[in-house]
Amino acid sequence: MTTVGTQLSGKVAIVTGGGQGIGEAIATAYARAGARVIVTGRTPGKLDEAVERIREAATGSGGEALALLAIAGNRDDAQRTVAEAIDRWGRVDILVNNAHSFTDHLPLDDPRMEENCMVDFQSAFFGSLQLMQLVFPHMRDAGGGSIINFGSSFGLRCEPGFLAYAASKEAIRTLTKTAAKEWGSHRIRVNTILPSAMSPKALWYLGESKSYDAELAKVALGYFGTPDDIAPLALFLASEASSYISGQTIGADGGSTML
Repeated sequence: MTTVGTQLSGKVAIVTGGGQGIGEAIATAYARAGARVIVTGRTPGKLDEAVERIREAATGSGGEALALLAIAGNRDDAQRTVAEAIDRWGRVDILVNNAHSFTDHLPLDDPRMEENCMVDFQSAFFGSLQLMQLVFPHMRDAGGGSIINFGSSFGLRCEPGFLAYAASKEAIRTLTKTAAKEWGSHRIRVNTILPSAMSPKALWYLGESKSYDAELAKVALGYFGTPDDIAPLALFLASEASSYISGQTIGADGGSTML
């Protein structure tokens, strides 16, 4: 875990899907680095508990954390999230679009596939797009910012049964590159992380599909990561240390995906 520092002192961040896993780890790293962080999620108890852990971890750093109920892909919630950051702290410097609703894996010819695609795209692609559109004028007027989106190696590998998930994640990579080109002149950097970290959903899938050993064999470093393995990259991309990096897809997956 990143140690307490000041590299994000004075910055304001929004981290979606921060009630557990990668989102919580990133929000913790930001708060420990001195940022004021709005952490969104859809489950009140889980979100409140995560924010308490984040606040405790950030003790002495000057960082803050605030829980806000919001569903990815709901424009009203997105507007309320950005408005809260502006009303409370007057700016948004960092946006992390981590939240994504998951659908069951289905074969391509299943008639439910279209519905799955709509669910995945609404939460992942449109959820990211909405918040990006809403933070854009604030980042532009402040002279820049960093947006971090989340893709997936499944979007590159196109595993059977995961069309909805994979397609939405590849759409996000296109969103990232388009925004990086359109908004670069405003010093707004946009990048995509391809993470690999053991979440409850990932563990369930590996057990259900009996693919644990096969997936592990694809990891060059020989072990599955944790959310704390992803957070340092998100901290780097949010900080001035990455000021000349934009439009990139960067894997934090132990070498299982090599672009």
